[in-house]
Parts: sequence; C-alpha cells; structure tokens
Amino acid sequence: ISSEPFDLTVYNGELYFQAKTTNYNTWWYGLWKTDGTANGTITVGNNSNYNLWPTELTIYNGELYFAGFSDTGDELWKTDGTDNGTSMVTDINPGSADSSPSKLTVYNGELYFRADDGTNGLELWKYDGTWTSMVADINPGSADSLPTELTVYNGELYFSANDGTHGIELWKTDGTATGTIMVTDITSGSISSEPFDLTVYNGEL
Repeated sequence: ISSEPFDLTVYNGELYFQAKTTNYNTWWYGLWKTDGTANGTITVGNNSNYNLWPTELTIYNGELYFAGFSDTGDELWKTDGTDNGTSMVTDINPGSADSSPSKLTVYNGELYFRADDGTNGLELWKYDGTWTSMVADINPGSADSLPTELTVYNGELYFSANDGTHGIELWKTDGTATGTIMVTDITSGSISSEPFDLTVYNGEL
C-alpha cells in the first residue's frame, strides 16, 4: 500500500511532505519531515492533528505554512517543525466550514492566497504575520473571483481572476483594495481570455 508522499518542500535543513499512514486502523494523511535517515523520518504534530491533509507547503517569515484540515475545516496552518509549534493560524471560515486556502505566494513581506470566508466566495487574501484579511472582493458578494496563477512581477502581484463582468482576465495588486485592478480585458466583454502559466522572462511577464 502506498504512502503517497508529495508536496516535498525543503525547510530549515529538512524535507517536509504529506504522506499517508495508518492510525487506529484508519488511513490518515499527515505532515512528515525527514533528515534523510529512516529514524529521522517522523510525523509533525500531535495526536489531535495527525490527519491534517497538508498541502501548499510554503515558507514564510521563518516558518512553514500550509493548508491543513481539522475539526475547524480546511484552514491556514503553520509549523516551526515541532509538535507544539504546529497550529492553525486563523479560522477564516468560522466553525467546521472550509476556507480552502490555496495558491500560497509570498509577496512584499506578506503571504497571499485565495480563500473563502463563507460570505464573499473565493477571493484574494493575505497574512502579514499577525493579521489575516481579504485584499479585495473582486467578484462582489458571495460569488467567487477564483484568483489563481499568483506571480510576483515588477513590484506587484499578478494573477488571473473573474470579476463577474469581464470573465477570467489578467489582474494585479499592490496589496490594497484600491490597488487591485484588472490589467486589461484581453477578450472583451464577458468572455474569458483565461490567462495562465504566468512566467517572468527577460523583464516581462
């Protein structure tokens, strides 16, 4: 039976990843780390968060951040590599509902990602090491703007998103609501141009 290790990420001199194991005769997907030896390949976290299903492993501010699952749903977590230092950052979608954080990207000293607070749909969020906040409600109300392809370029953060009017187009942000704007309506009107695979090359995006 496979352990299915994936999302391999180097952090603090060790290799972190998600892997499947058994616990009390149940398959659990936990956060693991290794120093390259069998004895040094161990789970990270205590009995209450073994089944984290950690994804999107991203280093920020000296710690390892990820999307993790617990009784509060799928939320933003972090670890310093110790059991006691593994905890949820904040319950963005209160209670057991999922905020489903993804596309974690470090920009301008903050951690950006998309998430759903249960009110505004999947929108662009950020964490500054203390506070978690929505950058902008790009698709107003409960509809999703589905920001993706987060890419840092020329001092701003570029991404694809849908504002509900122009379809999926190229956007950028400087980290403020007023500075979150559509770059251009590549396919005019409500039809999406669907820009993806954003890549910086030779000073251009």
